[in-house]
Amino acid sequence: MARFIPDVRSEDIAHDSERIVYDALRGLPAGFVVLHSFPWLRPKRDIATEPLREGEADFVILHPERGLLILEVKGGSPELKGRSWFRAGKELRDPFEQAKRSRYALLDAIEERTRKRIHRGLFAHGDVVVFPHITYKGMLPTNASPRILIDALQIPSMVTKIEEAFTAWAHRATHLTTSQFSELIEALMPRLRLMRCAAAEIRAEHQRIVQITLDQRETLLGLLENERVLVEGTAGSGKTLLALEFALSLVERGERVLLLCYNRHLSAWLQEQAKHDRRAQGANSLLHVSTFHARARLLAQRARVDFDVPNEREQDFWDNEVPLIMEQAVEVLKARGQPEAFDAVIVDEAQDFAPDWWVSIESLCRMAQPGRLYAFLDLKQSLRAVSRLPPVQFPARFKLSTNCRNTKAIARSGASLANVEVRLLPGSPTGDSPAVRRPPSQSADAGLVLAEVRQLMQQGVEPHQIALIGPAAQAKSSLARHTEVEGVPLIDDPIEWRRGAGILVTTARAFKGLETDIVVIYGVCDFAPLFTKSDLYVAWTRARHRLVVICQSGEIRLSVEAALADAERVLAIDGQQLPIVSES
Repeated sequence: MARFIPDVRSEDIAHDSERIVYDALRGLPAGFVVLHSFPWLRPKRDIATEPLREGEADFVILHPERGLLILEVKGGSPELKGRSWFRAGKELRDPFEQAKRSRYALLDAIEERTRKRIHRGLFAHGDVVVFPHITYKGMLPTNASPRILIDALQIPSMVTKIEEAFTAWAHRATHLTTSQFSELIEALMPRLRLMRCAAAEIRAEHQRIVQITLDQRETLLGLLENERVLVEGTAGSGKTLLALEFALSLVERGERVLLLCYNRHLSAWLQEQAKHDRRAQGANSLLHVSTFHARARLLAQRARVDFDVPNEREQDFWDNEVPLIMEQAVEVLKARGQPEAFDAVIVDEAQDFAPDWWVSIESLCRMAQPGRLYAFLDLKQSLRAVSRLPPVQFPARFKLSTNCRNTKAIARSGASLANVEVRLLPGSPTGDSPAVRRPPSQSADAGLVLAEVRQLMQQGVEPHQIALIGPAAQAKSSLARHTEVEGVPLIDDPIEWRRGAGILVTTARAFKGLETDIVVIYGVCDFAPLFTKSDLYVAWTRARHRLVVICQSGEIRLSVEAALADAERVLAIDGQQLPIVSES
C-alpha cells in the first residue's frame, strides 16, 4: 500500500471530490508516496524580490521508478466554453494550467533546495486533471489529452490511469536511487526544527530587570544625605551601579569625586559608563575612576616617588608597600602645595581592599575636615582568605538584599550556593534554571563548551552577550588550542569584547564586578586556590539571564547540584515553575 502524507481517515477530508480521489488512490501499491493538499509559495518569475504567488496541489504522487505526478481535482460539473472554464455560472481557472503551474513550482523548489543535485532531468514529471463527479463528450482543449484526464467513469481504474499518466509523461526512464528519492521527499517535506530563541527571551527579561534596577537606584539615592555610608549587598543587588550613580550625582553637584575599585576590568567599564553620562561630560576634572593600585602609581609618578615592582614578594608589595608609597606621595604633593584631595571617595569591591589601604584612602578624602566616604561590599565575594569589614568608622550602614541583576532562577540558586539571604521582587523574570553539563572526560571539556556556544549563536545570541569563565586564563585552560567558534574569535580583552569583537574567555577574578547575559563556567572539578567557593559564587552571579556549568564529578558539581536542588525547593514553595536542566 502507498504511503500517504498526511495519513488521515477519508471521512475527515472536507471536500467530497477529494475524498473520492483519496479513496481511489489507496489502491496504489507500496513504493508510492502520496502528498495530499500540498501548498506552495513561490516568487513570480523566480526572482527573490518579486511578489509571492501561492498555490496548492490537490495531490502529489511520487515514485523512485516513475517520477512525479500532480493531480488537480475539480468537483461538481465544470464545463469548457471556448477557452474559458465555468462552474455554476462562475468562471474557473483552467484546471490543466493549474496542474501545470503547481508542477513547475514544485520542480523549481526541489532544484533550489537540493542545489540541483535532484533536478527535473532525473525523473519523469507531469500532471493529471480529475473530474470525480462527471464524464465528458466532445474534443478536449489543446492543452489536454485523454491520457492525463480521469473522469467519474474511470475512478474505479484509478491505479491503471495513474500508471498510464506516468508513461505518457516519461521521455526517458526514471531510476532514482534510495538516497536521491529520500532527498527529493525531504526537499518537499523538510524537517524544520523550531528552537527556542534565547536572544528574544533575554531581550524580554532584560526590560524587566532594567526597570527594577532603576527603581532600586531612585530609592537608595537618599543615602547620599549621609556623609559616610557602608553598603553591604549580595551579588546582583546593584552595588556597582549604585556606586557609579553616587559618583555621578555628586559630580553633578560640583564635588570632586574619586571612584575606586580593585579590578582593572571593572575600572575600565566604569570609565566607559561615566564617559557616556551627561553628568560627567565636561566635568572630567571632577570625576576620577581608577583601581587602588593604578591611583597609587599615578600619585607616585606625580610626586616622583619610586614605584618599582619587585620580581619576588610581588603580592606583598601590592598589599603592603603600595599603600605606604601612596601615603608618601600624598605627603610630598601636599608639601609642594599640590594636595591630592577629594570631596568624596567611593569604594566599590571594598571587601577586596586590604586593611592597611584604608589609611591611605582616608588621606585622600580629608581636607579641612573628614570628607565623604562610601564603601560598597559583599564579604561573600572576597578574594582574601579572611573577609573583614573596612577598619574605618561608618556611622550609617545599609544592607541591600534585593536582587536586581539576575533572573530569579540564577539569583535563588546563587544565594543557595553561598548560603546568603536574597529577596526577589515579584516583577523580576523567573528565567531558566542553570544547566549542568558533564563532559565524558576532561579532554572533552572544550568540545562541550564550544557546542554550547554554537547552539547559543544559532539562537540569535551575539558574541558580546557570552562570557566563558574558568579557573585559569585561556592559554592555560582546556580552550588553549581553540581560537574561534564558527568564525567568531575567542578573546581575553573585555573592552574589545564589549565592542563585539569576539567571545570573552576569562576568569572569575578578572570578571569580578562585571556582568553579562550568559555565562558558561568550564574547566572546573574540585575547589582549589585558583578557584574557590567564592570564585564559583562570583562566576555564577555574573550571568544575568542564562548560566551553563560544565564540570565532571567533584566538589564543585556536588555544590552546584545541592544549590540547584535547594533553589528548586524554595521557588516551588513560592509557586514558581523551575525545572532543573541537568545532564549526567
